[in-house]
Amino acid sequence: MEQRPQIKTLIYKQAGKTKLYADVYVPSNIKPDEKRPVALLIHGGGHVLFTRREVVIKQVKILIADGFLPVSCDYRLCPELNILDGPMNDVCEALRWTRSELPSLASSIAPGLQVDGEKVVAVGWSTGGQLAMTLAFTAPQRGFKAPKAILGFYCPTDYEDEWWKSPIYPGAAVSSPNETYEVLEGIQNEPITGYYPPFDPEHPGMPMSLSDPRWRILLHMNWNAKMVPFLLSGAHSLSPSYAAPTQSEIASISPYAQILTGAYRSPTFIIHGRLDDLIPWQQSMRTVEALKAKGVEAEIEVIDEARHLFDTFPAPGVDFEPSVKRAYAWLARFG
Repeated sequence: MEQRPQIKTLIYKQAGKTKLYADVYVPSNIKPDEKRPVALLIHGGGHVLFTRREVVIKQVKILIADGFLPVSCDYRLCPELNILDGPMNDVCEALRWTRSELPSLASSIAPGLQVDGEKVVAVGWSTGGQLAMTLAFTAPQRGFKAPKAILGFYCPTDYEDEWWKSPIYPGAAVSSPNETYEVLEGIQNEPITGYYPPFDPEHPGMPMSLSDPRWRILLHMNWNAKMVPFLLSGAHSLSPSYAAPTQSEIASISPYAQILTGAYRSPTFIIHGRLDDLIPWQQSMRTVEALKAKGVEAEIEVIDEARHLFDTFPAPGVDFEPSVKRAYAWLARFG
C-alpha cells in the first residue's frame, strides 16, 4: 500500500449536527519563505459512497512535489440530501474556506507553512470530478473566485446527455437486475459524510453488489435510468407521482450546460478511459471541445483500453501513467 504523507485534519464547516472535515496533506519540505498554492481534492463514489480519504496517494505526492498543498474534503452525500444542497454546496464551501480561512491556519498545521489562498486548483475523480467542475460556476455565483484550473478524471459532465435516459449495466456489477432487492434500506435519517461498503474477498477491487445497501442504490439508479432524477430529488424520485426534472434543473448540475451559457471560465483538463462503461469518454471530448469554442483553455487525454477508475485499480497492460503525468504537468502551470 502506498504510504500516505502526514495528514492534519481540520473542520471546514458545520451544518447542523454534521461536521465536515478536510485533510491537509503536509509536505515534508516546507520552505518558510514560500507560499504554497492549494489543490482541493474531491473524492468520487456516485455522490453516495466513500470519504475524503478516497484519493490516489501517488497523485497526492505528485501535487506535493509540484509545490501544491493538497487538501481533501468531505461533503454530505446523496440521497439524504440532493446534489445541490449536499455535495455541490459543500465543496463550494470548502473552496471558500480554502481561500479565506485556511491561510490563517497554516502555522497551526506545520511550522513555517504558508498558504496562498489566491492560488487554488481543484482535482476530482469520477463524480468528484463533476463536483470539481461545478466550482467553475457555483463559486462566482456566491461572490468568490473559481479555481484557477480544474483537473477531472473520468467524470460526468453532461447530465442532459441521452446516455442517462437508457439503462446502464456496469461491468463492475456482481449482481443481476433480475434479483429481488429493497432500494430504500441504505438511506439514513440524517445526512452522512461517508460510507464504505464492506470488503468482499471473493470480489477484490470495487464490486457493485446488491448485498450492500448503498451499492444497491447506485445499481438501481443505473439499471433503471434514474440517475439524474435521483441526484436532484433523492428518494422522492422513486415515487410514481414524481415529475421529471426540468431542463433548467438538470442544467444547474451540468458543467457542459454551464459552458454553453458562458458561465464556466476555468481552464480544464479531463482524462478519460476509452472503455469506461459508467461514463462515456465522448462526454468529456464534447465538453473540452465546447470549452475551446468558448475561448477557455482545455485539454483532454483519452486512454485506450482504460476503464473507469483505471488509476485506482490498474489493469495489466494499460499504460496510463504518461497521460496522468501530462495532466499534472499541465495543472502545475497554475500553481
